[in-house]
Amino acid sequence: MKKTLTLYALTFLATLGYGVMIPTLSVHAHSLGANNSAIGVIVSAFAAAQLLTQIPMGRLSDRVGRVYLVVIGFAGIAVAATLYNFATTPGQFILLQALAGIGSGCLWPPLMAMLTENTASSERGKVMGAFNTVFFLGVGLGPLFGGFIAAAFGHVAVFNVWAAVAVLGGLLCFIALKDSAKGRAPGVTRSPSPITYAPLIKPGLWPTFAAGCVVRSRGGVCSSFNNALLPLYAVALFDATPAMIGSLMFIHGIGLAFFNIPGGMVSDRWGRRSPALLGSLVATAGVLWYAGASGYWALFAAVGLAGAGSAFSTPAVAALTADVCDPKRRGEAFGYFLTSFNIGMVLGALVFGFVSDLLGLWGAVFTWGVTSLVLSLFGLMIREPSKRPGVELAPQIRG
Repeated sequence: MKKTLTLYALTFLATLGYGVMIPTLSVHAHSLGANNSAIGVIVSAFAAAQLLTQIPMGRLSDRVGRVYLVVIGFAGIAVAATLYNFATTPGQFILLQALAGIGSGCLWPPLMAMLTENTASSERGKVMGAFNTVFFLGVGLGPLFGGFIAAAFGHVAVFNVWAAVAVLGGLLCFIALKDSAKGRAPGVTRSPSPITYAPLIKPGLWPTFAAGCVVRSRGGVCSSFNNALLPLYAVALFDATPAMIGSLMFIHGIGLAFFNIPGGMVSDRWGRRSPALLGSLVATAGVLWYAGASGYWALFAAVGLAGAGSAFSTPAVAALTADVCDPKRRGEAFGYFLTSFNIGMVLGALVFGFVSDLLGLWGAVFTWGVTSLVLSLFGLMIREPSKRPGVELAPQIRG
């Protein structure tokens, strides 16, 4: 229990630290001369670096131990955050975001592995539900705090807080989990197994698996859009302060935190397709509401609705991945599933950054709403693999 609570604390610190600087990043980069396209590249650099490092870092953690990778990850984030004190150009922002993304890529595979290694399969759904809640509480509270810190002490102070939180996370991991660093991960084998050659996805269910990945990628696009352009949109329309921007991120994170468990329960009872499709459509309604928001509080409600819808769909498509894959290759299947989220993160920031330069911020918001609808409708392709889907939920890392 002590180890589990420590892992939850590390998860919270990791997402809290990143969230603290979200309200500031795009606004600060814009003040230093970055246009919307450059801001899209800056935000996507974090997700791209994370995408490229998560799988190899997960494999490396099997060899050298989980704890060392987590400590190294927090150290990398702390270095990147500290160097923001000296960043003055968009190119430097991109490099630092990539460094922070590499650090983050070192964190999540070993953290999730440690959390599930000593947990019975019948308990993993509950453990992962709690993990998601802690994860998104950090995602929500970080921007709220970051907005007030930036308003009171300036943009650079936010990056220093991010660095301090990362240092705290690294120290907590080393002190509380140092005994876990003495050996390799349990159950690791070096020799090939015949089961490796079993089909990854059960016959006839590849379209269902692909549809679930597309629906999950919608959540990645939403997160990157909110991080890159929502602050600028709120400033342009409603002259939002850093605290107001932080509040928008907070309500989105709270929606993500508290609608995961209900979505998972509904999917266990009534199947995967209905909550996956319904949650995505509700999130799409929230995004389209962005474009029609008549005031700050309307935008606040729209952002919260988008977060709640995304959260409601996430456990369903995660559990679907476990349902349709070969049980002995579940880690590989989730590797593809999680990669779909990161692809959405990268493409969302890049594409809509360029779209906003061509059509303006409102045009980018409306285009994102239409895109969200298209991605959501892939949920119609989901076919239930059985009348009673499995109850095991997969670990999640992005909103």
